[in-house]
Amino acid sequence: MAFPSRSPGALQPVPHLYAPSGARLDATDRKILHLLQTGARDSIQAIAERIQLSHSGTLHRLRRLEESGAVLRYMAELDEAIFGDWQVTWIDIALARHPADGRGRFEQAIAEAPEVMEAIECVGEFDLSLKAALRHAAEWPALKAALDPQAEFIDRARLRPVARVVKRAIPHPLLDGDSA
Repeated sequence: MAFPSRSPGALQPVPHLYAPSGARLDATDRKILHLLQTGARDSIQAIAERIQLSHSGTLHRLRRLEESGAVLRYMAELDEAIFGDWQVTWIDIALARHPADGRGRFEQAIAEAPEVMEAIECVGEFDLSLKAALRHAAEWPALKAALDPQAEFIDRARLRPVARVVKRAIPHPLLDGDSA
């Protein structure tokens, strides 16, 4: 399956996709994942009808996708406006060079910080990007102190408050071409 060529930067043919367990995801699996990303509350029967598979076959595949680690959890996507003043801020962090054994403590602090919604490791000028809920940028020093109390990991940081979301790609573009 290939995506139609729309521009010089258009997606190329879909590579083989694999679940974390190593199981290869076929076209039917990708269709199910696409449908889950766009409507996780759909019934098994509704998904089965959309992919033209029996209820039991769909249920079996869905359980296999869950067990393989391809489906981590089911959740609702919320409108960020409901949180009022608690704006989303991306915090780009350049790490100080340090022994690898201490990095686990820092990542555990990130995992336990309730303000941090997401943390990704990056390549380039910054090593990590944290998606955090802060009332304003003045709360960063307190969060920084909670994450790195000995000031041994964070070399520098750049805060990027989110003004608005222009695009959110759901489902993942590699699943979009397999939609039912």
